[in-house]
Amino acid sequence: MEDNIAISIKNISKKYCLQQPIKDADGNETHELWALKDISFDIKKGESVGIIGSNGSGKSTLLKILAGVTKPTTGSAEIKGKVASILDIGAGFHPELSGRENVFLNGQIYGVSHREIKQKYNEIVAFSGIGKFIDEPVKNYSNGMYLRLAFSIMAHLDFDVYLFDEVFSVGDAEFSMKAREKFHRLLNSEKTILFVSHNLNELAEQDKYILLENGVLKENTREKLLLSKYLEDVLNSKKIDIHTQSVIIDDFSEYNSSNAIILSKVSLYQENNSSHFDSSYGFTISVSFEKLDIHNTADIIVSIIDAQGHVILSSSPLIGNNCKQIEEAGTYIYNCHIPANFFSNRLYRLSISFFVNAKDVISSIHSPIEAEQKNDVMKSMIRFENLITFKASLNNSAIGSNFDIVNLNGGLLPEFKWTLSKPV
Repeated sequence: MEDNIAISIKNISKKYCLQQPIKDADGNETHELWALKDISFDIKKGESVGIIGSNGSGKSTLLKILAGVTKPTTGSAEIKGKVASILDIGAGFHPELSGRENVFLNGQIYGVSHREIKQKYNEIVAFSGIGKFIDEPVKNYSNGMYLRLAFSIMAHLDFDVYLFDEVFSVGDAEFSMKAREKFHRLLNSEKTILFVSHNLNELAEQDKYILLENGVLKENTREKLLLSKYLEDVLNSKKIDIHTQSVIIDDFSEYNSSNAIILSKVSLYQENNSSHFDSSYGFTISVSFEKLDIHNTADIIVSIIDAQGHVILSSSPLIGNNCKQIEEAGTYIYNCHIPANFFSNRLYRLSISFFVNAKDVISSIHSPIEAEQKNDVMKSMIRFENLITFKASLNNSAIGSNFDIVNLNGGLLPEFKWTLSKPV
């Protein structure tokens, strides 16, 4: 293996024998499951690699082979240097031993000297935040406590290669923030990192990406566009249309009916651009509906959600008193105008909700109301989720640049006012 290579994988396949038969791609019953099929790639020293793929694609099996937890059926994996891994919760811990004892056991399993572990012990325990339970048997720990201790050991002892499998999916918010800070420091170091996550936002800063599909290596690339392409393929597999030009939705039969609001049409369009959505033009969201209830008010909320379900923007005409509350029954059209240079080159999903009789929520800003009243208002919300999935091309028309191939790490990229000056 060349000096600049940290990990070399040659023709690795992994077969599991099943007690119950499954059907293969040809519909035949088999007791064999090939989790990996003839995988080969090299990772250079200091590279951080994101591994993506659906459940069952072979991601965790690959990391287990690299960590030495399981052996490949065929092929070989060679790693230079000390390897640390967080795979299954509690892996590498002895359940009957205390947290203190497992810190030393775990470190020595990784090949770290007792002296080095002792020097770092206090930092490890302090970072984990489980100091008062450190002398308790780890069999009594929660999954979050397991993760805290395992990550703290990895973060404070010196390794050459780090293997992470969904490491941020367990643990509370406070520890997650600390862990992410440590992780970003590792990314900026000379360490080699393999990181598995279903949250593609966590993978945005990796140097390269490996895509596995049914145990087969489909992509091995430095192109960050693979992340958005993978999400598009997932949505396409669910038969969800991705709109890249003006669209009108007028069928809402899949949504629960309401005796207060009838939604008739939702459209997303650009006034000066009909060929394809372009971030350098403004967008308009138009919502046509009928208000049936003559006794209550109706208010709207528009939400922009990323492809993985995270709300990144919500807007309502109530903010800033743009529009008055609708009180009378009748047919109405809400238009929401989004300025140019606002969206990135990511996938977005548009959701719309109506508040019926939100007077109490508004008045609560000035006078307290009972919590049950607030809950009643929230229960009355009429939701139309993921109505339109869309994507715009990210351009800078002023300098003729196209940023589609660049990851600018922004869910949204609004155009703010910038100034440039030289010191006097």
